[in-house]
Amino acid sequence: MQTLMVDFIISLDGYGAAEGWPGFWGMEGPEYLGWLEEQEEHTALMGATTYRLMSGFASQAPDEAGMAELTALPKVVFSASLEGPLSWPNTELVSGDAVDAVRAMKEQGHRPLRT
Repeated sequence: MQTLMVDFIISLDGYGAAEGWPGFWGMEGPEYLGWLEEQEEHTALMGATTYRLMSGFASQAPDEAGMAELTALPKVVFSASLEGPLSWPNTELVSGDAVDAVRAMKEQGHRPLRT
């Protein structure tokens, strides 16, 4: 069975988001970028809002640190509002129940899952 890692980036005071945050949520330093490079290949899971944001970054700056790697990764987007086919390469749209889909990917998949 594959694993599911949930990334949740917060500040020390507990905020999960903030207006005007810089790229990589203000963490774009050598340690963070090095850690990203060490991660094993996985399938990236996201919702529609994250897909719109990240695919927009990828189309505007495809050579930006990490964008080419993220574009190459298999991605699954859970959304009832988006319509396929999605334009970002290696992206699958799932419009059904996300819990059932993730459960099946964990049981039948060949790579770890990560948000």
